[in-house]
Amino acid sequence: MFLSKAKKKSAWVQTALERFERPLLQYALSILQDLDRAKDTVQETFMRLHTQDQAAIEGHLSPWLFTVCRNCALKSLKKEDRYIYVEHEEFEHRRVDNVSPLQEMSRRETVERLMQHVKGLPKNQQEVVRLRFHGSHSYLEISQITGLSVGNVGFILNAAMRNLRGKMERDDKDEKIIYLAKRAAS
Repeated sequence: MFLSKAKKKSAWVQTALERFERPLLQYALSILQDLDRAKDTVQETFMRLHTQDQAAIEGHLSPWLFTVCRNCALKSLKKEDRYIYVEHEEFEHRRVDNVSPLQEMSRRETVERLMQHVKGLPKNQQEVVRLRFHGSHSYLEISQITGLSVGNVGFILNAAMRNLRGKMERDDKDEKIIYLAKRAAS
């Protein structure tokens, strides 16, 4: 009986590890900006998961893991008395089929530009954007992870999206002006 429970728990933790290790590592890396510390943070997160009652976490495993990971990362930063927020190169590394090399290059440039703009957002907006679009978390899950109210999550995310949209539109406008200026000079 005991051995069976232990095996079930180990299988549960192993399944969670396979599913969430990479997103948690990316999230921890975005906070800590140090791969070794991020790996330690994720390892600590899964060690804590192993000590938890499965029934108590079932149904909200993802927010629980991200909350614990965030708290461990922030605790690690507090030890050094500094907070660093850095975005990962891209939110998604998936490639779309039937895309020309030119379209793929354009997409990558747009994503790179967008990621640069995300780095310029206030820290609370950066974190909410990361959790929403990189972690695919719902507003409720982000609320649980960050301790913000659901309404505040929506407000912060909306402000971040307006901010990013404005910056991208300004970039596009500047790019068109430069292109037109080059054509006029030719």
